[in-house]
Amino acid sequence: MVMGVTALQFIAVPFQEKSLGQFKAAQVLSEGFKARLLAHAGFQAGLAAIRNVPEEYLYSSGLVLNPPNISISEKCKGCFISYRIQPEDGKININNLVLTFEDRPNETYRAMLRRLFQPLALDIPVENVDTLIDWIDENDTVEGRGAERSYYDSLQPPRKIKNFRLFSLSELTMVKGFSQEMIYESRAPEGWAEEQEELAFQTIDEKNLKTLEDYVLANNITAYLPPPGDNGRININAARYHTILALSNAMSQKAVLELFKLRRQNNGYIDDIAKLRELPSFQVQTELGITLYEEITGGGGENTSLIKTEGDIYRIVGIGTVDLGSDKGKEELVVRRVVGLYDRKNARLLYYRED
Repeated sequence: MVMGVTALQFIAVPFQEKSLGQFKAAQVLSEGFKARLLAHAGFQAGLAAIRNVPEEYLYSSGLVLNPPNISISEKCKGCFISYRIQPEDGKININNLVLTFEDRPNETYRAMLRRLFQPLALDIPVENVDTLIDWIDENDTVEGRGAERSYYDSLQPPRKIKNFRLFSLSELTMVKGFSQEMIYESRAPEGWAEEQEELAFQTIDEKNLKTLEDYVLANNITAYLPPPGDNGRININAARYHTILALSNAMSQKAVLELFKLRRQNNGYIDDIAKLRELPSFQVQTELGITLYEEITGGGGENTSLIKTEGDIYRIVGIGTVDLGSDKGKEELVVRRVVGLYDRKNARLLYYRED
């Protein structure tokens, strides 16, 4: 009798564990579908905000760019919708590194990225700019210390060079010299955060000048197919410290500080580029023999109109969350995301992805 019970337990316990595992998997699948529907709803909410809310209010009210989670109802306990709106043209679009019709490097953008990659900024090998150009251009001529088809063919396993623009930043991991960590993790110098904590005497603007997030490459560059009429100008209302510093050799920390202060004094939104002319640091003479203000607003000749105040491209992230443990007093989340790039000027989606 004892042996029979033991045998039944030997069979029943694994069966029960397997059944519970299958049930859990089915539950996650079911709740994942629900979370995806919630993410779609969040995405549509973000899209409606961009279409209907004046841009200045998007910036001046933090709730629009970074709203809180929205709880659904008692019928769906633990269900939340949220969305995020991020101005994407406040970053350097690496696809502008190559002039499309001429199939040659855009020297203005090459200089900007080299300044961004230098040791005093994000500390990324400067030759990586050349490998990016070779990845995008359609010819087979190696640019500087870059890499063309022969390099990628020699890899184990071989890799096909794209010779076209990138559709998303995640493709950058395929390019020689780049890695997941380099793109998405902070490249702040060792001990930087601790050093900032010791600078208690700084003003509010000085403390907000740089954060750990400013040292993340993905927060300074982007990759999307430029829509018709896109001239690659950087939106200074959304640009971070290192992005603005990369605009010119004459750009200084003091100049960026003055710009950020002006931005704060205008509720986060500078509505007219001409206001920068009033800033002392933008009146310094550059190597071109003109002021910094003139250089970055088009006075330096071809391809020197580098900035704008109105955003055109926005990243919308809809997030749906279902907490499986909400009734049990513990957190057990199923999360789905819907991500898109929206061209506000032309009212169309440039990119769409579901996670």
